[in-house]
Amino acid sequence: MRVAFVNDSCERIGVEYISAVLKLHGHSVKLFNDPQLFDDENVTFRSLANFFAYKKTIISELREYNPDLVCFSVVTDFYQWACKLAKMIKSELDVPILFGGIHATSVPENVIKNDFVDMVCRGEGEYALLDLANSIQKGAIEYDIKNIWFKKEGQIIRNEARPLIEDLDSLPFPDKSLFYEASPHFSKCYFLMTNRGCAYACSYCSNSFMKKFYKDKGRYLRFRSANNVIDELVISKEKYGIRFVRIHDDDFLTHDIPWFEEFADKYSKLIKVPFACFTHPNSVTPQKAKLLKEAGCHDIELGVQSISSNTRHNIMNRPVTDQQLHDSINILKDSGIKIITDNILGMPNQDPKEIIDLLKFYNENRVMKIYCFGFRHYPATDIIEYSKKESLLSEEDIENLENGVNVKTFIQSGDILSFEQKQLQTFFAFLLYLPKQVNNYILKHKLYKLIIPLPYFIHVIFSNWLRIPFKFNWALHITISRYSHYIFKKLACSLKFKSNAANK
Repeated sequence: MRVAFVNDSCERIGVEYISAVLKLHGHSVKLFNDPQLFDDENVTFRSLANFFAYKKTIISELREYNPDLVCFSVVTDFYQWACKLAKMIKSELDVPILFGGIHATSVPENVIKNDFVDMVCRGEGEYALLDLANSIQKGAIEYDIKNIWFKKEGQIIRNEARPLIEDLDSLPFPDKSLFYEASPHFSKCYFLMTNRGCAYACSYCSNSFMKKFYKDKGRYLRFRSANNVIDELVISKEKYGIRFVRIHDDDFLTHDIPWFEEFADKYSKLIKVPFACFTHPNSVTPQKAKLLKEAGCHDIELGVQSISSNTRHNIMNRPVTDQQLHDSINILKDSGIKIITDNILGMPNQDPKEIIDLLKFYNENRVMKIYCFGFRHYPATDIIEYSKKESLLSEEDIENLENGVNVKTFIQSGDILSFEQKQLQTFFAFLLYLPKQVNNYILKHKLYKLIIPLPYFIHVIFSNWLRIPFKFNWALHITISRYSHYIFKKLACSLKFKSNAANK
């Protein structure tokens, strides 16, 4: 049978794994991508976004493909985008529509109540969607498939979650061709997964919910073998000519030393391209940092999040000491690995002085790049209960965030940044370009209060694109490729349409 995945502008490794399983069992899978030009997490220009809109093109291509099932993997930031497009598809095509992904898993009741959503997949989708595809192919849907919620005769069938996939090596390698054939921008950086789950349950993160969702369903944090990871990369390097690898584990350094020893040895000999990863300060050790550098790690995105011990421990549920925070940065610096730090501004009850302290910290402890995300609540995360108790969220606010209404992405400005916090967020974008003495003077005399908060795409230019050498700036490569490909495609179609109209 034919399965269609309708996708936003981001690569989804989970969808690639689902596609690999479906294709392995004889099903056809195709991706229909919306490039979201001028309407993504970094920039919004409504008039340009309308001109370069691809929703009608997607529907036309879906009609030609004639799928038996249409699937969306949905994050909260793009939930309203998915709803609008799914509604359009439902009005044009007689096809069942399934919503999966973290948003559908977190608030399934909100999602399945939509008229244009027929099914919801909660949790891992590889074998749930395989069971669903097999049953549709047989001509009669089986309504007892674990992980799937159905609508039937006006009722909702809420099936339980199946156990987690324990042996990640048993999965086929992700189907990269699904995305690479849809648009060349996806192939500019190779996205890799080496583990699933997380050792932590930070209150603002979806892992705080997912650990409870999967309670008694198996080990939450699971690992691929180093050999299995290298095998995937060897095959993909031969097939796609990998130039840079981005490891998308929540915490890549959570692997043990024997794993890293094997990985570093084989990666440096067989793959030999730079890579980047994410990690938690508690996972950083001198030995792991040394092995990462030997393997070819260019940069690590380190989750600092807050300079305040009180905020980390009592609000974020993030057990990191000040000493561990400082040690992790110093260890990575000593190893020669470039450091990118993640930080969250506007946490509930955040002391304004904390952001000033954070600026002072980075003025003295220079890193390659500083991300300053605006805090936002995500459905079903633990931080929501804290904010309710502190009267920072109303029931209406919670309903809106569960429906993705009137929210900005965490990348842009989050939920509740004040004007002064936005001024300081803008200051962060320029902090690393200025001498320490100048920054100290600005902070001492509070001259940051004169700053006019800038649109977030300006932050992206100064704090992201200009901070990383072009060769290693995978995000910039992807953005340039995405915009150039789809702008050219749109203009070519417009010229062809005008030419055909003139000939008539």
